[in-house]
Amino acid sequence: MPPIVRKQTPLTQGIAAVRLMVDAGHSLGVTNIAKALEMPKSSVHRLLQSLCEIGFVQQLPTGNYTLSPDIFEFVHEIALHYGKNLKLDAHIRKAASQHNCSVYISMLGKRDTYTICAAGEEGNTTRLGLHTPAYSSSVGKVLISYMDPSQWLNYAPQVDQPEQSLQPAQTTPYTILDPNVFLTELKQVSEQRVAWNIRESDSDYASIAMALREPFIQLPRLAVALVFPYEDFKNRDRKELAAQLAKIVKEMECELGSR
Repeated sequence: MPPIVRKQTPLTQGIAAVRLMVDAGHSLGVTNIAKALEMPKSSVHRLLQSLCEIGFVQQLPTGNYTLSPDIFEFVHEIALHYGKNLKLDAHIRKAASQHNCSVYISMLGKRDTYTICAAGEEGNTTRLGLHTPAYSSSVGKVLISYMDPSQWLNYAPQVDQPEQSLQPAQTTPYTILDPNVFLTELKQVSEQRVAWNIRESDSDYASIAMALREPFIQLPRLAVALVFPYEDFKNRDRKELAAQLAKIVKEMECELGSR
């Protein structure tokens, strides 16, 4: 079957341009952007003008383009007014303080998990939007476990295609890269409804996660994770941690109105 060719739109091109500037870390000229995006310079110029009009990009006196500080207003609006964040912010701050850990609320994307709300020592603003391969994430494992088992393999490590699925910066010596081991672990998670990440996404940290149910949504799309420095985590009782997390999740579900 031939690969699916997705049509480029002004929206996807605009997002690509913004990501290009984020990755570059410095201003770029129209020629550089056009070459990177494989677009005509005239089209890139119109695209950049549109991005300037909505406040995502600004043109410098040199003629180059860079991200505008106004883009953070958009980011702030999403982070602040996303319904789950508004309702659960106080809960995760309280949990982080009581249990001396960081608390993340994350969602599952195509193959990665994304942090949408965070509190605690490792819950700073740079953690928002943090993404990790689902197979090495406690959040990813627990959310996948609620799916039909026929879908599990879609999230497993793909060792036969390392250039697409395994990025060295996102793996550690503890990351499970055997698809069969991953599937076996998911069976256990499916039974226990709790998942662990023991140094798999970061050698210095470990986490435990449970799904967070929302009203009128059958398949959970959110999960809560308690994140600990590994040196602290290894001295903690796992059953006690699971019980503490279950209590936190229950309180959050009551806040969301699902119980």
